[in-house]
Amino acid sequence: MKNFRLHSKASKLFLAILLNFLLLLISSCDNMGAFPFLFNEDNVDERYGGFKQLSENEIPSLPSDTDGIYTGLIVTDVHFGGWGFDKEEKNRFLEWMEKQFQNEDKTKIPRFAICLGDSADGGHRSEYEEFNSYFEEIKSMAKKYLGSSYEFKVYTVLGNHDLYNNGWENWKKQVYPYTSSYFFTAKTDSSSAGISYYFLDSANGTLGKDQLNDFEKKIKNDKNPKLIFTHYPIYAGKSVQLVLLGDTIERNRCLSLFAKNNVKMVFGGHSHSNFSHDLNDFSQENTTALFRNGYCRLFTVNEKAGTVSTRLIEY
Repeated sequence: MKNFRLHSKASKLFLAILLNFLLLLISSCDNMGAFPFLFNEDNVDERYGGFKQLSENEIPSLPSDTDGIYTGLIVTDVHFGGWGFDKEEKNRFLEWMEKQFQNEDKTKIPRFAICLGDSADGGHRSEYEEFNSYFEEIKSMAKKYLGSSYEFKVYTVLGNHDLYNNGWENWKKQVYPYTSSYFFTAKTDSSSAGISYYFLDSANGTLGKDQLNDFEKKIKNDKNPKLIFTHYPIYAGKSVQLVLLGDTIERNRCLSLFAKNNVKMVFGGHSHSNFSHDLNDFSQENTTALFRNGYCRLFTVNEKAGTVSTRLIEY
């Protein structure tokens, strides 16, 4: 009985030491909080409240004098609050953007931007404030070169880092358009059917049943050419499978829906790598981290032809 008590005390001591070690490990896990160990962040099924259709004043301002051709900007994995980016790296991109606004070819001037997730590194309010402040500088440039009334909008999708430290609560209050699943139709004039833009919440590595079911209904009823934006890539060929949506059935269902419903391109981030796949009916274009690796992407829509082209940019 005495030996049993000793073993019991030793076991309790061991468990206490182990627990303290794990707590120390979690608390010292830089900017991530407990997420990598406890997996206790919000999940997509809890967040999802239906696809929001953006109103007319929330959609991009597009040129009316370019014969239905316009360009958008894609950035991803900006990770404000992480990696210690210096001012020079951030200024380099701002300088590149200023040159784009001065392009003599109006069809190549970025009219709006899309960030494909991980706006913040740790989901903190201060990181979202930094994200917003940085892109306010770009919005000011747009007013300078495109007119004082021009509203350069920045659309976002939720990334896995945006969930750390219960970051969803901050993201939905601070990051435009304040919702994780949404869509809009952009067109240069009222006589055009336009192009449909769909933004999917994949921040947990899954789209979830409700979101995917609603997405399927919406794109089947939408005859327009479509562009899809998501943090996690859907397809990656021979790339590491960890960077993809985790459920192979879900991935295959998405690929089938894209192929059958006039999707032109699917844009992703997350993997911090550039890759492109031509899947016959549509293509997937993945872009690496903006500041860390120095890449962004431009895409140009020809609304009348219903086509989209894209260029990977090392700025």
